[in-house]
Amino acid sequence: MSTLKLQIKEFQNQISLSSNTQENETIIEANSNVLKRLKKSLGELSSNQAKFSVMPLISTNDDQLLPILGSDERNGYLMTESSEFALGDDVKILLENAKEVVSIFSNKWQEVNYKAQQDDSLNDSIVGLRSFTQIISGLNDKYWDKWIVSLERSFVVEEVVLEQQTSLGKKEVYQKYNKLKVNFETEKLSRNVDVDLVSSLNLLREKLVKLREQMDRSALPEGVADFLKQLDAPWSTPTLDLVTPTVFDWLNKQGLLSKLKISRK
Repeated sequence: MSTLKLQIKEFQNQISLSSNTQENETIIEANSNVLKRLKKSLGELSSNQAKFSVMPLISTNDDQLLPILGSDERNGYLMTESSEFALGDDVKILLENAKEVVSIFSNKWQEVNYKAQQDDSLNDSIVGLRSFTQIISGLNDKYWDKWIVSLERSFVVEEVVLEQQTSLGKKEVYQKYNKLKVNFETEKLSRNVDVDLVSSLNLLREKLVKLREQMDRSALPEGVADFLKQLDAPWSTPTLDLVTPTVFDWLNKQGLLSKLKISRK
């Protein structure tokens, strides 16, 4: 992607210089038109590059996020068996096509200058860039959103448990948890997606998990605390034998039955 972006920027620099030195209004107008069209494509590409650059990082943080290369899923973003980020065939094809059509137009512009705006290679470049940008944008949003949901699930606390902390001597834990959760909700919506944002969200998640571990669950009905402990554990899944009649009634009263799933071992 960086190579493609550099190609477009080089065009912009060359066209800008030409527009500044040519006195002929036709030439200036033609070059300005080319510059405008390429600038829009570059803007769209740049806006997606930041989020794209963190995909390998969040994929490493969550090894369940992306399908494994060589499995039935061969498109989009993939993980290799050595846990490295990879592009599926569909993305590779669009990237190579975009680089090729931009290169063709670059050669045409070097050859005929402003007259290149009438060549099919300009429109091919715009279409190629748009096709690549659209698929990257969709994949970026898809996996960023999935990663955010994964983070949120790791520190979720049932509302009744959270509210009980104020009457169980854990008011400070209650306040800190709510404050950090608000910070998380704010940061996850940031448009400035970069490595620093990923690190910040991860740090907030870790702090929220630790605060959850400090919460008092002694006021819960018998068996509920054990069930929730298993539910919160990252590497375990509560079994149905933990769902006693008491636990089932409590889950039902809290409206949590529809939020839990059953799966086979």
